[in-house]
Amino acid sequence: MNIDRRRLIVKIARLYYEESMTQAEISVRLRMSRQKVQRILSDAREQGVVQISITPIAGIYSDMERAMEAKFGLREALVVETAAYDNQFAVAKEVGTAAAEYLMRISRPRDRIVLSWGNALLRMVNALPTARSGPSGISVIQGLGGLGNLNQEVHATRMVRRAASALNAEAVLLPAPAVASSRAAWEAFCMDPSITEVLQRARAADLAFVGIGSCEAQAITMPDFWRAMTPGTLRDLMRGGAVGSINLRYFDVSGKNVASELDKAVIGLTLSELKKIPHVVGVAGGTGKLKAILAVLEERLVDVLITDHVTAQELLKTKGERESNRRGSALADAGRRKSVSRRASNSAGQSLH
Repeated sequence: MNIDRRRLIVKIARLYYEESMTQAEISVRLRMSRQKVQRILSDAREQGVVQISITPIAGIYSDMERAMEAKFGLREALVVETAAYDNQFAVAKEVGTAAAEYLMRISRPRDRIVLSWGNALLRMVNALPTARSGPSGISVIQGLGGLGNLNQEVHATRMVRRAASALNAEAVLLPAPAVASSRAAWEAFCMDPSITEVLQRARAADLAFVGIGSCEAQAITMPDFWRAMTPGTLRDLMRGGAVGSINLRYFDVSGKNVASELDKAVIGLTLSELKKIPHVVGVAGGTGKLKAILAVLEERLVDVLITDHVTAQELLKTKGERESNRRGSALADAGRRKSVSRRASNSAGQSLH
């Protein structure tokens, strides 16, 4: 490369990166096409004339987020710092606050947003700023019937109303309990037009925000619900290997649905229906939730995960160990097949003599 070409590369790089001129302004100033300016800026990067470094900021885990996205095929991962990993309520507040910021960043006019249920989502709703001005055309849709006392702030109906108020959106409420008291009651609710219409709108949503519950954590955060479950339902879930739930739909370590009596009592979206929504955001973290979150990621039940930095570390570690074990098993199997093949070949050779 001649000296004039190198001089031009440095000149254009300085104009663009140091003097903040646009490519269009540079093309006019130097009397060359914008396409040529683009090529020269690309050359500047490739030849090391321009080297861009990103300085890490304390409490920002961009490398961990990138690793999570690559390992689990996530559209986006948000990792927040936690100061109390063993405190489920503290972690819920930390990841919920991050989820509120994420919701405000990605929501667009006329979005249809499904809201599930859980402590982390409650903290997300609590962290939303005051109402936006002007009509948004957004709908916030209740994806699970109400659980517990309607006056409790964690009740799904109250959460949807408050989220809709913050987004200046329409609140689409599901006028039913989360769990029907009997099979006959469940069938009646499922035939009610006011309920079927809301569930149909939920299935056609653009976004969904879901909490990820673990059986261990739910025993602490949902004691009334667990006490109300029948022994038969609990037995079915445990026998089926349930490790967690989304929208009160329970799944095993592979993220597959665990069938139980509860499936014919819950009034809300199923795992398969949630999975079909284009942009599903899981909000969860803290001790006791590792197996549940890992199962959700393995089954690709969410497109985005918002979690704490300790949980993210453990998820990456566990994923790495599983991949290493699978590689070891594959190599061992290949070795055994090769040994069997060699013995068969030797036996065939001996028989010829």
